[in-house]
Amino acid sequence: MGWLTQIRHSLLAIIFFLMLCGFAQGESLEDKIFRLERIINAQQQQIDQQSKQIDALSQKIGGQAFVKPAPVETPDAAMAPSRTITSSNDKVKVELYGQLNRGALYVNDGDKSKLYQVDNDNSSTRLGLRGSLQPHADWTLGTRFEVEYQSNASNVVNREETSTSGDNFVDRHIDIFLQSDTFGKVSIGKGDTASNNTSEVDLSGTTVAAYSDIAAVAGGQLFYDKSTDTLSGTEIGDVFNNFDGLSRKSRLRYDTPIWRGFSAATSVVSGTGGDVALFYSGKTDQFKIAAAGAYSDPGSDSDTIDNSWDGSASVLFQNGVNATVAAGLRELKLSGRDDPTFFYAKLGYIAELLSAGKTAFSVDYSFNEDVDEEGDEADAVGLQLVQNIDAWATEFYLSYRFHSLDRSGTNFDDIHAMLSGLRVKF
Repeated sequence: MGWLTQIRHSLLAIIFFLMLCGFAQGESLEDKIFRLERIINAQQQQIDQQSKQIDALSQKIGGQAFVKPAPVETPDAAMAPSRTITSSNDKVKVELYGQLNRGALYVNDGDKSKLYQVDNDNSSTRLGLRGSLQPHADWTLGTRFEVEYQSNASNVVNREETSTSGDNFVDRHIDIFLQSDTFGKVSIGKGDTASNNTSEVDLSGTTVAAYSDIAAVAGGQLFYDKSTDTLSGTEIGDVFNNFDGLSRKSRLRYDTPIWRGFSAATSVVSGTGGDVALFYSGKTDQFKIAAAGAYSDPGSDSDTIDNSWDGSASVLFQNGVNATVAAGLRELKLSGRDDPTFFYAKLGYIAELLSAGKTAFSVDYSFNEDVDEEGDEADAVGLQLVQNIDAWATEFYLSYRFHSLDRSGTNFDDIHAMLSGLRVKF
């Protein structure tokens, strides 16, 4: 090695220098030779030891035995949770999801005011698990299990029942499905019927605060009758209804493949009920549109309802302006009774005012007729604001709505309701 030769030359120079120093001091020749031999032997031993270390290192590098030191683990990295949820069956992909939605509801019924701490029924607190696997390239087998838990649901509390307790777990989905892009989707178990959500299509970005289901917020509040100075037995939820199909039930459902934005679905409910629905979703450079319509027959599940027709449509323009409409008709089994109807409209705007996330504003109006009693006319007008906080996966919302009921022989006060809260998704 070249560097070993350089060391030896350096040692010879040192020895020559020491010899000169010794001669200059009058040291005897034998003493000089003895001392120099000791120095040379010591230096040679050091050179041999260094040579062995270098040879060993070279062999490790040549055999790729060199290992990069592991990075020092920071406390945050050590505590960071894994994003992977695994199944006992390695063929199945599992997803955990859920949300918490808590708010404060202030209500004035014309006689008294009350403040409630509630679970927002517009989009309730829930927890779910999805599972899926692909037994074939064109087929997906999936499962969905979802439960809801509400403490003081916003559609239930009122002056006489300021809090709700008991078993508030509700099974929303216990579902198995088989899906193919070519043949469509078959679902069995408890889940959405074909007509569920068909009167609730809404692209406003404010559905956590309000949508066509007026009774979801303050639905349990009782109208105050000024003519008798007493609370009536009539709730907001009795006179406002969006006739949204057959909800979630144990059913067998089939969805067609999507063709040019259109799809259809039908379901048979455990018992004698059933429904059919048509859906559309489209998008251009200027706007996005979604719509749905359905016919539903509850069968033996209802002694009063013969069938229902409902539908909704919503459009969202590129500039953030949006509009939503919904309507429905319910045919009753009672002879001589006018069939109830509902109409709903919303106008909204989605803006990017804050770096935290989009801000959505809307105003809505709903009119229900003959829902609880023949001749009833119920109106509701509302204002909504939703602020998205993207970094926190959270939405802050604020809504206000007044409800009025015109019924023959009564003099009901309007009910004013304000709701504010947070929805956190995970």
